[in-house]
Amino acid sequence: MSSKEIDRKIAVIFATDVVGYSKLMENDEDHTIKAIRACKEILETLFKEHGGRTFNTAGDSILAEFSSAVSAVVCASEFQQLIKERNDANDFKMNFRIGINMGDVVKEGQDLYGDGVNVAARLEALAQPNGITLSKSVHDMVNKKTQFLFNDLGEQKVKDNQFHAFDVVLDPSHKRIIKSNSFNRIRIYAAIGVALIFFIGVITYFELYSKKIEIVEEIDLATDSLPVILVKPFKNLGAEDTSVSNALTESLITSLSQYRGISVLSSSTSFYVLEKKLDDNQLKENFNVDYAIQGSVQSFGNTNRLTLELNDYSKNKVIWSDKLDFKLDDIFKVQDEIGTKILGELQVNVVVGQQAKRWMEEFDKYEKYTLFLNWRREWRKFTQDGYNKSLVIIDELKNLNTSQNVIDHAEGWQIHQKLAMGLSQNIEKDTKALDEITMRLINNKGDNDAYAQRAMNEVQFLSKDCNIAKDYIKKAIDLGRSVDVFTIAGSIYQSCGDFEKSAEYHLEALRLMPNDNGYFVTRSLVHTLYKIGRKKEIISLMGDKIDNDDINGQNSGMLWVYAAVEMENGNRERAKELFLRGKNNGWKAIYWKNWNKEFHDMIVPILKPLGSLD
Repeated sequence: MSSKEIDRKIAVIFATDVVGYSKLMENDEDHTIKAIRACKEILETLFKEHGGRTFNTAGDSILAEFSSAVSAVVCASEFQQLIKERNDANDFKMNFRIGINMGDVVKEGQDLYGDGVNVAARLEALAQPNGITLSKSVHDMVNKKTQFLFNDLGEQKVKDNQFHAFDVVLDPSHKRIIKSNSFNRIRIYAAIGVALIFFIGVITYFELYSKKIEIVEEIDLATDSLPVILVKPFKNLGAEDTSVSNALTESLITSLSQYRGISVLSSSTSFYVLEKKLDDNQLKENFNVDYAIQGSVQSFGNTNRLTLELNDYSKNKVIWSDKLDFKLDDIFKVQDEIGTKILGELQVNVVVGQQAKRWMEEFDKYEKYTLFLNWRREWRKFTQDGYNKSLVIIDELKNLNTSQNVIDHAEGWQIHQKLAMGLSQNIEKDTKALDEITMRLINNKGDNDAYAQRAMNEVQFLSKDCNIAKDYIKKAIDLGRSVDVFTIAGSIYQSCGDFEKSAEYHLEALRLMPNDNGYFVTRSLVHTLYKIGRKKEIISLMGDKIDNDDINGQNSGMLWVYAAVEMENGNRERAKELFLRGKNNGWKAIYWKNWNKEFHDMIVPILKPLGSLD
């Protein structure tokens, strides 16, 4: 296509998306979809009023075109105000960022492309939650024509785009300072820093160093049980061309992001870290990074060597390293191999422990292994939504011709959950299928996982005989001491009324497990410890984690147990706060009554002064 055929024009581009969309979808897909539909209707109404036109949508992102910069900014401010009012009136809250740019764009049909659009997207990424960020071209157009206040952020660079940015100050909390990329400004700040250090001394230096740096890209800091992983851009040794190292970095981030049991920071964050030369202390403080993956690529003719290492920031040491030689022709194969290696090591060192090594042997493709891990994570939520999602994943595994042992393992636990949650439409038929599947696993695999699954189903749905179940779980432990085996042992002894033994096994599971995703083991242990009077251990076990956002759903009972402990310690205000969080998450005392009447009768009188328990 010649340049004469390209249809160009100047346009005002409005870009917006939802803050923390992925986490919202993971926690509550139905509410998220309904909320974003409602918010989009609000936005479309405002577009009609102010002359905007949507030209692209993808998931939570919306791109719109305006002919007037003033109209675009007024529309944005009204939208943020309406969203604030909506959030104030709803329990399920949704926040947006907005970026607005005026520049040259390319028109193809109803769609728009080019730097004018790209810069708007970068401005949106730069914006604060509930905020609006403008390019200088838009600011200069609206500054004297509106009553808005603006905050000059200076020159900024996000990815390959450099621009002068301004925040619209919708309220005082939106006033912020972001470090500029201007060389002269950096020189001035450096000179001031040297003078301060020289004249004020070492103490002031450490105070300055300890302060949080201002970051360009807003991210959702981890307030859940997922470990935060940063993939640092791979270094390119001995050559200026960074295309291979950058491609490997992007590929690894994409691959790891497919697994829902970890929180992988975005590629824009990764390259921002490189650009700003942030050290490990700054990464931990500003991004809550738990583990970092880093490496380098070195070329020897047509052969390349990739070195990799996994850093544990809590221990301040490298916990795994490896190297891999490859030719450029095999780059796509290598990308999959790297993803498999790293995911395997993350499972061992970050999530479930040594049992992950045995799991990996059952899969011939990265995609299958990732699906299996995602199935396990969804199943362990023990909710209707988790059950439905895990069923879909089993179908995907079947379509990929995954081994029958893996399918039987997953389907056996799926039937177990169906019966446990009262979802079965034919209990006799499902119980018979469960009996057949678990015995087939013992005959075909005969490993600790097979015996443990049989043990759990014996005590709950098959013989319901504790002695038979204990025989199976002892066999499982003899075959291999693993996180899942000890977790199941803890649940069996809990069902059989031996709470001391149950706590012992659950504590052993936690000792073997680097991270208890979703508090699957912790929530059982918290209840058990309370029942046997080991209440100080509950506070020690939970610590600050009790305030994490993902203590919801099935985990909400922990909030009430913790509230009871706080009541007994005389901390009524803290107890009330935790009690209300649990109640707002839908927790009711009847759940305990159905599980264990003795526990219900023990804890309910302590919580009654805090409010209704139903």
